[in-house]
Amino acid sequence: MNITQNQKDRAKKFQEMHRQDKLFVLPNIWDAGGAKIFEKKGFQALATTSAGIAFANGFSDGEKLPFSILLETVRRITSKIDIPLSIDFERGYSEDNHEVYENTKKILLSGAVGLNVEDGLPNKRISDSQAMKNKIECMNSLKKELGVDFVINSRTDIYWNEIGEPENRLRAVIKRVNDYFSWGADCVFVPGNISFNELKILMKEVNGPLNILLNKDLKHIDQLNSLGVRRVSLGSSLSRNNISNLFKEVEKIGKNEFDSLLNNTLSYEFVNHLYEVKEDNK
Repeated sequence: MNITQNQKDRAKKFQEMHRQDKLFVLPNIWDAGGAKIFEKKGFQALATTSAGIAFANGFSDGEKLPFSILLETVRRITSKIDIPLSIDFERGYSEDNHEVYENTKKILLSGAVGLNVEDGLPNKRISDSQAMKNKIECMNSLKKELGVDFVINSRTDIYWNEIGEPENRLRAVIKRVNDYFSWGADCVFVPGNISFNELKILMKEVNGPLNILLNKDLKHIDQLNSLGVRRVSLGSSLSRNNISNLFKEVEKIGKNEFDSLLNNTLSYEFVNHLYEVKEDNK
């Protein structure tokens, strides 16, 4: 697959969404069917969830999913939607700069127009700043090589992994966020247990668009918009909600209780018609 004008246009649109003076919610999906539903409901862009794709394929999260399955998932989704798709790329599936470069190129050639790259490590630590600088710089080199201005969303897991003493985390995050912007990130993602008051301070200190993760304390979109947050991700919540509902049905089926399946399920005709679309030529 080559970079098409269509993909370049999607990338441009996705960049513009981050520069507008308005927050947008970015749902995280794991398959083409779910992506199609969000597109039909009017969402302007989507992202994948690494956890959701891993769970759907029988793997745990944390780059345990084979990279080949991730690539195939990206191809399937981008072939079925006409809106921008960003990929949860975790740590780039390598700590070697050449491999990160090659993996990034494969993701882009599969149709993506955005990438999340994180500093969180499997041992609940975070990588050093130089490692992230190298990854961001090699990704930016692909913008020129491939001629597509995809969105680099650098993620810092200081709050997510609860790095250091609580009173020191905000200052550490401010430094990381601004470093990532200075190295070429288009947006920075700060997931985790950051409080609303800490987020207010962070927003005054950062030098670019900020992405946060929806949680029980950060769920009021109007408030987040008033702070200047540009992007709200749903993370793996949709996937876990789906699995939660499946567990409930499994328990009922084990008891020979089928009423919810028979009475609260979309009809075959409705769902079949939902996906009855002409093949396009992307």
